Amino acid sequence: MNATLKCVPIDDWQREMERYLAHFARTGKRPSVVFTHTPHAAPCWTPAVDMFETETALVVLLDLAGVDAERTEVHAEPYLLTIRGVRHERHTAESRSYHTLEIPYGRFERSIRLPSGIDTDAAQANYSDGLLEITLLKRIPREVRVNVDNPSHTQA
Repeated sequence: MNATLKCVPIDDWQREMERYLAHFARTGKRPSVVFTHTPHAAPCWTPAVDMFETETALVVLLDLAGVDAERTEVHAEPYLLTIRGVRHERHTAESRSYHTLEIPYGRFERSIRLPSGIDTDAAQANYSDGLLEITLLKRIPREVRVNVDNPSHTQA
């Protein structure tokens, strides 16, 4: 029996491997399983964020399609906004043959540094159409009245 092996140039193999590895290295792809010394599971993916400022507020939008909003944590602290949650797979068939695998699943966490002058105590969060919108009001500067003491005339 004579088996014929097809020879592929090494450059083609290397290019194909680099393409394959780059596919999984992109943000949002399923990461490898990571073992840590901490008892809590490490976040697996990071949601996309848009952040913009209006005259009265700082608005943060997170792309969280398919995430249970009621089980999503939003922590607003001075200078830091942290969002945590989980996106579960919807289809759990035993046998799968993927053609494309781009939607990340599992735990996620996103921390965003906030500028000064933000009132984190008045933060509001709304979830609609797969977007979590967090509105953080700006603190209105308070005008402080300056009192002027009239020094008494010095006696000669």
